[in-house]
Amino acid sequence: MKKNTLLFITLILTITASAQQIGDGLAPGIGDYNVPINSGVYSGFNATGGIPDTSYSWNHLFVIRHGNPNNLFQLQIASSYLENDRLFFRKTREGVNPAWLELATRGTNTFTGDQVISGNVGIGTIAPRAVLDITKNTGNGILSTVFARLPEGDNIGDGTFLGVRGYNTTVVDGKSFSIEHSFYNITNSSINFFRGGSTSGGGISFSTNNNTEQMRIDYFGNVGIGTLSPKNKLDVNGTIHSKEVKVDMTGWSDFVFKKEYNLPTLAEVENHIKEKGHLENIPSEEEVLKNGINLGEMNAKLLQKIEELTLYMIEMKKENAAMKKENVEMKNRLTKLENK
Repeated sequence: MKKNTLLFITLILTITASAQQIGDGLAPGIGDYNVPINSGVYSGFNATGGIPDTSYSWNHLFVIRHGNPNNLFQLQIASSYLENDRLFFRKTREGVNPAWLELATRGTNTFTGDQVISGNVGIGTIAPRAVLDITKNTGNGILSTVFARLPEGDNIGDGTFLGVRGYNTTVVDGKSFSIEHSFYNITNSSINFFRGGSTSGGGISFSTNNNTEQMRIDYFGNVGIGTLSPKNKLDVNGTIHSKEVKVDMTGWSDFVFKKEYNLPTLAEVENHIKEKGHLENIPSEEEVLKNGINLGEMNAKLLQKIEELTLYMIEMKKENAAMKKENVEMKNRLTKLENK
C-alpha cells in the first residue's frame, strides 16, 4: 500500500511538472469504466465498474492508456465527488481485473480487500522486531508489544506469538511476557505463557527460547503450572495456597452406621495391621508416595475409620457399663455374706 501511494504521488508530480489543459478543462461524463477508455480525465454518474465508494453517485476518473491503440491495458485512478478523500486505483482491460483497491484517505481509512505488506510493521518504532511491533514511550522507558507468526511452518505447527517487553530496556530481563500458540501439531498444540529470561547484550529477545515457560493450556484443555505435560484439568508442580477448597463427592461414609454394615472386630483390625502394615482400605505409604492421594476420597476413608472408632467406643462403653453393674451386684452380695 505504501509503495502504491508513493508511485501515485510520483506520477502526479511528473504530470504536474509539464501540465497543460486537457480539452476545455472539464471532465466529460461517461457511463462505463470497463470499456476501452483513452487517456484523460472523466466524470461518471453511477457508472458501470465504478469504485466501491457508493456514498455519492458522481465520480472523478483519471485514465492512462497504453500508447499502442491495439493495447487495451489502462491504469485508472478514481474518487467520489464528496470531500471524504477516499482514493482508489486498479489496472484493468475491458472488465478484466475489475477490483478496485483503496489507496488511502485523509481521514479514517477503510480498505476493501486484503492489504499485503512484505516485512515487519512498526507503530511507534522505526525498527520493528516482529510482524507487528507496537511501541510506546511511557516516560519510564519503552513498552513494546509484538505480534508474530510462529516460524515452524504449515506442515508442523503454524501459529501465533504475542510478546510484551518491559518498561526500561536496562532492566528488561525478567520483565518480559509472551504467549505462544501453535495449531497443527497436536503434541505441541498448546497455549504457552512465558516470562523473564536473559539475553546477551542486555536486551530481551521476544523469542520464547530465551524465556522460561510458566504455564500452559494444552490441546485437551488441561492447565499445567510448573509442568509441561499436565494430565488433569489443573496440574500444579508447587504449593497451592487457598482460603477454601470445595470437593464434589459422589458418596460419603455414613454407611458405617447402617445395620447391615459388617463392622470388623478389633482382632481383625489387629491382624490386618500386622499383615499389611496399614489400616484396611487406607493406601500404604508406598502407594501414597507413588500416586499421591485424592482429597475427597481420602477424607471419606478417614471419616469411615473415625465412624468405626466411634462404634468401637460406644460398644466399649456399653461393656464398661455392664461390668460396672456386675461389680456393684457382686459387692452387694459380699456385703450380705459378711453381715451374716
